[in-house]
Amino acid sequence: MARIITLTPNPALDYAVHAEFVEPNRKLRCREPKMHPGGGGINVARATTRLRAHTLAIFTAGGVYGDALVKALASESVPMRMIPISGDTRLAFHVQNDREGNEYRFNLPGAVMTKDETRRFYSAIEEEADEGDYVVASGSLPPGAPDNFWAEAARITKKQGARFVLDSISGIEAALEEGVYMVRQNEHEYPALSGRKLAWRNEIEAFAVGCVEKGKAEAMVISHGGDGSIMATKDGVDFAPSFKIKATSAVGAGDSFVGGLLTGLVRGWNNEQALRHGMAAAGATRMSEGTALFKKDDVDRLYQSAV
Repeated sequence: MARIITLTPNPALDYAVHAEFVEPNRKLRCREPKMHPGGGGINVARATTRLRAHTLAIFTAGGVYGDALVKALASESVPMRMIPISGDTRLAFHVQNDREGNEYRFNLPGAVMTKDETRRFYSAIEEEADEGDYVVASGSLPPGAPDNFWAEAARITKKQGARFVLDSISGIEAALEEGVYMVRQNEHEYPALSGRKLAWRNEIEAFAVGCVEKGKAEAMVISHGGDGSIMATKDGVDFAPSFKIKATSAVGAGDSFVGGLLTGLVRGWNNEQALRHGMAAAGATRMSEGTALFKKDDVDRLYQSAV
């Protein structure tokens, strides 16, 4: 079976806490601290591992937070290839404001990758990617990364006969000029490509089809929150609705969607089935608190409810 290989050059160690209230100039008493490995590609790898897909996470790590990140991933049995860096892995901090029922997210910048560290990251892709694999570029780029970072990763991936999946807004223009297998955008991200907000669903579907016809991607996926998601390919447009659940947190839902979608494709499911599986994974993660991802049983239950 093909592997799902995730790329995370700017991972994070996620902390999530509850606070009774969040107000300026006040000492905030936090409780129920939870720590999880984070960053887009890291979360996709955590999701696909839970869904029992053949997975490999390629990521950078440095300093004490990098050590904690590696340990946290190992505790979840995520197969990994870590690229050591001289800088420190960043922190991300999430506060659930119980009084208002909302959430605050604080994301710190990552360490600058040196040219040598960047070369070793690319070498890992070349050594690990094989024909038929899905190589997923997800999350932000570290400070100082070149605009063609993902374009170069896409070039290497295609040379190996693998399929490059772009789930990032960083360096997207250069990557699309290189050409990718799939690009995924959410409702807040696609306007940077389209130039404006588009009406759901007709205008968004037309935009996605246009991207495929221009050869920028073989598949264009747009997830649109509670409205559902679409996938445009040369064979047409598929749609999957969202699931009606009681949402607790949105952290990691998009990454879970990508993990669920790709796991379906690896299993040989059709596009509509894979999209629905992605929506089930996203819905199950929204049912989880803080930075926690889904429980597999919840994904299976949601997916089967729409069969």
